[in-house]
Amino acid sequence: MNDLSVAGQYANPTAFRLALEPVLKLRARRPDLQKTLYCSRVFSNLPATPTLSVQQAIRETRDQLYIRLVLGWLAKAGPFWDGDRFSNPDDYFHFDLSDVTDQGLGEAARRILGGLEAGSFSFSDGSGKFERTPLNVVHGLPESPLGSADVPNLWTIEHLERSADSMPSTWRQMLETLAAKYDQLVLSPDILSHLEGYPFHTGIVHRIFALLRVLHLLAVETKDDQSFTSAGLELWQQHSVGDKAWFTDESERNKQIFKNEMTFWDPQANATCLCPWHGKIKPNQFRIHFEWPRPKGQKQIKVFYIGPKITKS
Repeated sequence: MNDLSVAGQYANPTAFRLALEPVLKLRARRPDLQKTLYCSRVFSNLPATPTLSVQQAIRETRDQLYIRLVLGWLAKAGPFWDGDRFSNPDDYFHFDLSDVTDQGLGEAARRILGGLEAGSFSFSDGSGKFERTPLNVVHGLPESPLGSADVPNLWTIEHLERSADSMPSTWRQMLETLAAKYDQLVLSPDILSHLEGYPFHTGIVHRIFALLRVLHLLAVETKDDQSFTSAGLELWQQHSVGDKAWFTDESERNKQIFKNEMTFWDPQANATCLCPWHGKIKPNQFRIHFEWPRPKGQKQIKVFYIGPKITKS
């Protein structure tokens, strides 16, 4: 949600409700959007009318059902991107000289520069400024920019509904979609057997897509000599270094204790492969184990396991 697009432009609470209610109804009939349309925790404090904040304008309607549904979303349930903020070492972003570092546009830009898919949804502010795509968000100070991100922008409910990918409803569908989407990854045919027996979870699926997209991009950004391009090196540094790294190696202790559990059959090589490197998925403590480093001459990344954490003691 683009915070800049809510700037007191609505004449009264009823006008704001007419703009907000279609989004509320779309979320109700599209559960996938309930997990992928993010707002900031301060969204309800933005100015909706010249004199009322979003929260005040909502309460002013006196419609208890509407108030409960909207504030349950914007003030309580979210999802809020600031709860899973993407890290950037030079954390300053602006759009048309407005600081959006702590706004939705800034977070969308951070994620795009980090190799993830992201975009924005904007309300009409009357100027037409947000009724276009993409929105170019500049990284760094205006006087010394470090780069920029073109953020895909939507501004109608029809655009928002059409753009929302129809999420898989089974593990098998998820794997089929991943194989078609990320051709630089080789998914083991045994992955489905590791997932069967565990309830399908859309939160886990979203995280799997995010992690595997980064692995796919790392493979894309690999040179013939297996070194990374500058973009690949930046991706690797962002996602495999530090306390909040997405991808890490197992400890030496775990490599010894769980060596058999982390060894998988590779039908392409007709051999086994020890895969202690893994991606982390917080919901239900799931993990993605993949071959790293890659054998000489291999650009694609082989993924052997997606499922519950193996190294539980």
